[in-house]
Amino acid sequence: MKLIRKAIATVSRFFMKGLAVLATLVRPGQPTALVVTPLSRPEERPRMRALWIVLATVVGLGMMGLAGAFAFIYSGIYDIAAYRPHLEITNKVLTLVKRRSVEFHARDLIVPELDDADLIQRGFVLYRDHCVSCHGAPGEARAPMGVGVNPNPPPLEKAVEDWSHAEVAWITAYGLKMAGMPAFGLGKGPLDLWAITAFVKRLNTLPPEEYRNMVAATRGEYPMAEIRWLPENQGWELLEQRSDDDRGRRLVEYYGCTSCHRIPGAPGLQAMSGPPLHNWRVRHYISGRWVNNPINLARWIQNPQAMDPKTAMPNVGVTEEDAWAIAGFLYTLE
Repeated sequence: MKLIRKAIATVSRFFMKGLAVLATLVRPGQPTALVVTPLSRPEERPRMRALWIVLATVVGLGMMGLAGAFAFIYSGIYDIAAYRPHLEITNKVLTLVKRRSVEFHARDLIVPELDDADLIQRGFVLYRDHCVSCHGAPGEARAPMGVGVNPNPPPLEKAVEDWSHAEVAWITAYGLKMAGMPAFGLGKGPLDLWAITAFVKRLNTLPPEEYRNMVAATRGEYPMAEIRWLPENQGWELLEQRSDDDRGRRLVEYYGCTSCHRIPGAPGLQAMSGPPLHNWRVRHYISGRWVNNPINLARWIQNPQAMDPKTAMPNVGVTEEDAWAIAGFLYTLE
């Protein structure tokens, strides 16, 4: 603390001396040790005096701010413990820096064909060995070692919606500073890095049951021939053809959906016995089991018991055509 007080005193002393010198520059006739050539006419001197005062104030405040920052850093008051989250402003700055840096450095990466069953299977094995302990997997929690990391390693089921394939590969290869993300490029060849990227892409369409089957198959406990390494059709193109948002909004009322769910923009009771359905598009699972895509959602709306016999969601007799219209409407909700 003595060093901090000494630093502040030194900065303050130089600040006061600077003000004194600046004052002599704008006061004609006052004694000064400096030889100054007048830069303005007498009628401009009041304005120059104000300018110098403002400049001196800005410089002085800057020096005091630096001294305060130095005192704060040197004091050790800031808690760097991993179990305490960053300040909100710190999170925003670090997130922006991370986003822009990854976009810049990954911009020239050439992405190979990732929809390859052998490549995805190779990536699955690597993911199990190196990634699941921190990021978890569909239906599988991360290991205890990944719980205390700050910031928390995110689940990667939605990674390909936030990052391009090139960006996922770059992060995998080079890691992230101040995020606990190691650089797997050390000791790994390009094939392994793209294999991990291919499997992370597959995670976006992988339900928990299929992931458990993959794990069992690698242990010889499930037929490998029955594993679907490549994703099935998700139905997004079909949704564009079959959805009708306005009709879907009316059908939500007709089938009584709002008697259990709160649905923005839909008339009705807006009850809460079921989950609210706002921001439906950003949700990853339906009933915690099925990946949220148009085909699964239309099937779920039409006959939920066929997908989950234990669900509380009733079968209200929705036709296939109406189910697609309702699904299209739900994906517009915010």
